[in-house]
Amino acid sequence: MDAELGSLAEALGRGIAEGSPDLNALLSDTASRSVVPSLVPRLKQVLTRFQGKSGDWSLVAAQDMFEILRLVRSRDAVVYEELKVIAEAFAEDERARTAPVPQRAPDTATYADTATNANTVSGGTFNELVVQAGSIPGGVHTYYGQTPHSGLPRVADWPQLDRASAIALGVRRPRRIADERPLPRYVARDCDPALDAQVRAAAREGGLVLVTGEPLSGKTRTLWAALFTNLSGTTRILHPAPGTDLRGLTAVLWARGDAECVLWLDDLDGHLGEHGLTAALLAELARLRVPVLATMSDEAYDAHRFGSPAHTRLLSGVDPVELGAEWSPAEVERLAAAAPDDLRLAGAYAHRVRHSTPAYLSVGPELLGEWRRARRPNAHPLGHRLVLAAIDLARCGVDEVPADVLRGASDLYGDVAPASSEEFDQALEWASGIRHGTTGMLVPGAEGGTWRAYGSLVEDARDELPGFGPVPFDLWPLAVEAVRCDDDPEAVSGVLDRARAVLGPEADEHQEALLILGGIEEENGDEAAAAAWYRRAADAGGSKAASRLGRLLYNWGESAEAAPYLEKGAEEGDVEAQRMLGIVLADRSVHWLRLAADGDDGVAALRLGDLRRGEGDLQDALDWYRVAAEQGLQTTVAPRIGAVFHEWHDYREAEKWYRIAVEAGDQAAANDLGLVLENRKAMKEAALLFQQSAESGNPTGAHNYGIVLEDRGEPKEARVWFARAHELGDYAGAFLLGRSLMREKRYDEAEEWFRKAQDMGHHDAGRELTDLRAERGDGRSAGTPDTVKE
Repeated sequence: MDAELGSLAEALGRGIAEGSPDLNALLSDTASRSVVPSLVPRLKQVLTRFQGKSGDWSLVAAQDMFEILRLVRSRDAVVYEELKVIAEAFAEDERARTAPVPQRAPDTATYADTATNANTVSGGTFNELVVQAGSIPGGVHTYYGQTPHSGLPRVADWPQLDRASAIALGVRRPRRIADERPLPRYVARDCDPALDAQVRAAAREGGLVLVTGEPLSGKTRTLWAALFTNLSGTTRILHPAPGTDLRGLTAVLWARGDAECVLWLDDLDGHLGEHGLTAALLAELARLRVPVLATMSDEAYDAHRFGSPAHTRLLSGVDPVELGAEWSPAEVERLAAAAPDDLRLAGAYAHRVRHSTPAYLSVGPELLGEWRRARRPNAHPLGHRLVLAAIDLARCGVDEVPADVLRGASDLYGDVAPASSEEFDQALEWASGIRHGTTGMLVPGAEGGTWRAYGSLVEDARDELPGFGPVPFDLWPLAVEAVRCDDDPEAVSGVLDRARAVLGPEADEHQEALLILGGIEEENGDEAAAAAWYRRAADAGGSKAASRLGRLLYNWGESAEAAPYLEKGAEEGDVEAQRMLGIVLADRSVHWLRLAADGDDGVAALRLGDLRRGEGDLQDALDWYRVAAEQGLQTTVAPRIGAVFHEWHDYREAEKWYRIAVEAGDQAAANDLGLVLENRKAMKEAALLFQQSAESGNPTGAHNYGIVLEDRGEPKEARVWFARAHELGDYAGAFLLGRSLMREKRYDEAEEWFRKAQDMGHHDAGRELTDLRAERGDGRSAGTPDTVKE
């Protein structure tokens, strides 16, 4: 069995069995951050099953813990290191708890029968290393022991430097990717030579080495590097928790033998006081050649150094090494040299202008962990999406965006309802709140009202850590628009380059990527590039891309090539594509019909005349109709030529051509001829022609013949033809029938026919229904509109 795993498993198993609530909470919290999916339920099972069963811990619980630790060590080195620290800390507490209590010398009065050859101490008190005694019979001996208040472990149980964990000693844990080392390579600071000299001097002579600086300036990591570089790997390290009683430390050290030792006090202000590090204790440690290595924030140092006499005595003889958060050019140069070998340092170098390197490396993992957990419905899901939107916009090349852009972008993540203004403000406040005294997840931009994601979060996404997916396709156009609004061509070009690089490889699997790329290129004015992306999507079956490509081709005058793409879009219901296709086909029809007509094709001339007439060019239409007539289609084209002259009010010429059509059996032309004759005051023949057309089944003829009968005073007969016109599809037939019934006050029947007219879309039917209700109610007579023949 692996010795290290076995000892760790035994320590944790004992703690579980003894029911240590603090240990259980620490184990559960640490396990919850692991990337090993089965760790949490397995650990909970062990905690539940063996808690309080001290008799079983060594056999069963320790075995289960061994398997858990083995799995974690192979899959999640960071969590393994944390579990290791927990186990070692519990083992130290257990040793302190079970250590025998030091005994005072026996009282001679009580033990009068003690053997005479035994040395005794009477009439004195034990005061650290000094024995004050009234008499010491039997010779003089030196006694060492622990004071009753000491809970410090013996030196042999202190960890050796070459096996110590920097994270356990207070170095903040950075994020890890894959199998990276727990800590990135140390980048030398400018103060290292002076600090190294102090550490070596303290190792020879004892004394306090103190590193001060702003929060997250790298104090602990810098001091750790100095410790590791300048002291032997066998050096024993005591790292007491803040508030630990240190009064028994010298007694413990007297029994150390020849072991080299160091006292490590990260955040020294937590170890000050009468039971902590005092000037007297420091002097004793110096006499024992035990160096004290400590860190302290600038604020805490100033408060203790100049504010308390007791602490002043301790700190007055110390020349602290001051560490700044801002890195010098030389330090940045060394960071650049180390960056290629570690993604974490590469990210720190990339964001060095905005974030101090120590803060970037140490705060980043905390922000990432909090952001991930915020996605839960009962946490801060909107704030989570706002931060994600800012991260993904940065991945697109847009570092700083206005709040309203973030708000719109956040709606692209999942099927969520748009947030209210109050919800958005609350989410933004949460996302930008200061953490660890340093930064928020969202950081104010250079321009007022703009925001950006904290740099390490952006790098986490770029390095594909869990929790991040691909940038939503719809976010790319938003990103382009955001930089275009800043009127920054270089920024727009940068976003376009990223879009091509990211979306291009997705094109074969996602038509939407092609469509987005085409839209971005088109918005940027490069229609040729847009057409290339649209063509790939359209040829792969994309109807929307086909519509866009067809529109571009049509605008370029390439109607023939545009037609099949427009047709694909038109078939899917794209109204713009439908309109353009109609125009394209009409234009193409004119082109080909003209060629055919010029080749003496009468049908082509006829169709060309129809197209030109529909476009309002009556003269050109007439010219083509005459060509068709000359090509043997006179009877077919006659009513069309008659209609042109009729529209020009040339009734004589119109009559000529309509008669040719009527003689050929065209009953629609009979109605049109009747209208022409009516205009020429030939009312009798006009009525006969209306009747002829009506009887042949022409709806317009039936409509007009009914009006003739009504004008003659034959309403009953007229209503027969109005009804017939309605049956044949004439939209005014029902209306005229309703009017006829109204005049006879047959309101119910009239209402029925008016409603039929209304259903067919007659523009006056609604008004007539209103008048009918009024007349039915108070006897008011409704006006009678003019009857108009068609």
